Amino acid sequence: MAETSGEHLSPTPVPGPGEAQHSGLRTTAMICYVLYLVAFINGLTAIIGVIIAYINRPDAVGTVWESHFRNQIVTFWVMLAALVIGFATFPISLFSLAALFESDFAWPAASALAFPLLAWMLIFPVLFIWFLYRMIRGLVRAADDRPY
Repeated sequence: MAETSGEHLSPTPVPGPGEAQHSGLRTTAMICYVLYLVAFINGLTAIIGVIIAYINRPDAVGTVWESHFRNQIVTFWVMLAALVIGFATFPISLFSLAALFESDFAWPAASALAFPLLAWMLIFPVLFIWFLYRMIRGLVRAADDRPY
């Protein structure tokens, strides 16, 4: 049999189990980053994202994706702790701040109790930028198959 074209047909490479797992972990990590970013709209998708990160973390040990899942888990817990502290101190701060402006007598402790509200007005933008940085950096590095 004569070949009509000068090219040899070679079989299509079939991805091995390691490559398929690598691709699956990459997709999962990127989905988790998107879920975290969407959480600013609805708040619940971050919980789904951290659950997925915890489930996939054992499979990612020793791969570039381990750092991505660790980043997602740490970011979730830091943001949750910040939200809990913020919500816990907000009513006291708001009441104390209102007491400062509504009465002729400024309760001495009112200014100290209003401090958390004023501090959060400064801290929240920094925390928001930190969160966005970690999520966007992780998403970009995951797209390039690089560790966080």
